[in-house]
Amino acid sequence: MIINELSKGISHIEDLPVVEFIKVLNNLHEYTFTEKLDGAEILFGIDEIGFYTSRETKGGVRIYNEKDYGISFPSTYMRSSHRLLEQALPLLRDAGLSVGDQVEAEVLYGEMPNVVPYSADTSYLIFLRTTEGTVNIDHLKQKLDEQLIPISLVVPHTPDGRFIELREETNNWKFSRAPRVFFDTDKLNKALTVDIRRLNSYLKEDSGVGGTSNLELSKTPLNKCPEWCEPQNWKAIKDIVKERREEVNWLIENKYIPNIKKILLNHLVRNQHSAFGPSYQNGGWIEGVVLKHKVTEKMIKVVDKNVFGVIRENAWKERNILTESAKSVDGNHSFLAEVYVTMAASLGHPELGTIQAKNYLKKIGTKTDRIISFISEGVDFKEVKNYWIWLLEQRENQLQIRLKEYEEEKEPSNAIKERTIQTFASTFEKLFILQQDTLQASTSEDLVVALASKHFV
Repeated sequence: MIINELSKGISHIEDLPVVEFIKVLNNLHEYTFTEKLDGAEILFGIDEIGFYTSRETKGGVRIYNEKDYGISFPSTYMRSSHRLLEQALPLLRDAGLSVGDQVEAEVLYGEMPNVVPYSADTSYLIFLRTTEGTVNIDHLKQKLDEQLIPISLVVPHTPDGRFIELREETNNWKFSRAPRVFFDTDKLNKALTVDIRRLNSYLKEDSGVGGTSNLELSKTPLNKCPEWCEPQNWKAIKDIVKERREEVNWLIENKYIPNIKKILLNHLVRNQHSAFGPSYQNGGWIEGVVLKHKVTEKMIKVVDKNVFGVIRENAWKERNILTESAKSVDGNHSFLAEVYVTMAASLGHPELGTIQAKNYLKKIGTKTDRIISFISEGVDFKEVKNYWIWLLEQRENQLQIRLKEYEEEKEPSNAIKERTIQTFASTFEKLFILQQDTLQASTSEDLVVALASKHFV
């Protein structure tokens, strides 16, 4: 599998080294342009065990049975996708999917999987690329084209943001490929000409240091003497090189490249709408465009960060305030992270409430029973249990107040509001589980398990 490429994602065009950046711009005819989709990734394939779906590039494992995902709001798209692919497996096999093949796909589940709007009545599974084996995803698409497959699933639902209910829901699914984005190539190249010339001209200019050009200086490392400098002079000139190099790179990154990216956005991204969503006139838009080289298949993306980033930050703001994990013991924490860190601190191990918990536990040992015994040693069981009961009751009351306040707030779309209400319900559920585990605890070890069991290796 192309693990490194999948896990680190596709590079933004403005993050490329400047020479590569210019090379791409001068050879746009060598690339295909497709819509950058704002859904969720899933991998699927067949191995020696059987058919699976996974999120293994995000730290997950291969799932061979849809039920193993568990029922939750975040897992619903994965469960539905798994069932969809399982139902379509005979057709996928006929199209060439076999043992050893794996495909990366983008899932557009529901009207707004993230922040870009899509179809209100159809979900899509988009074949992106083959990541293992040799299966041709164009053949997969051709075999499944125009298929409308209804998938029924028991899914979580919250009527009030407080409690979670289960109900059966049917979604209509279609398969597709990432849509091509078409534009006037001549018009774009003409619009880019002047700014590319200006950037090239600036890179060739004398930097004023050691007879180097601005390009040469921009790439000069500071941890060794460059070839153009006499070794005995390096110590004296190094600070000058550092200061001038920073000036050059600042202009490249904050003046020349942004001017060019603005042109790309105007011609490729802005005023466009998704092939799977509403028209531009009805509020449709796209996150960006993916450029794929026709020979090397290397991919680059052009994303309107000022639009997408701001909208995404606003849409996720309340959810992050509720559930974002604590990176460390110190600093401001989300509502739920503060609960975890506070509970962990009462055990004398506040790190258990952070994303560092797993590594922290590994330092203690490898055997779960010994880790639990070590953490629970010296804990005043009755005092900590009573404190947790009080703390969780207080936090539940605070969450009820915050939910009531949020219900009065306006959001740009009902889908964003619904997703945030789901997050409230999930947070209430987590508090409830902690409360039940605390009430049932009869030893300090039980308290440790209640808080940290998900982190044990």
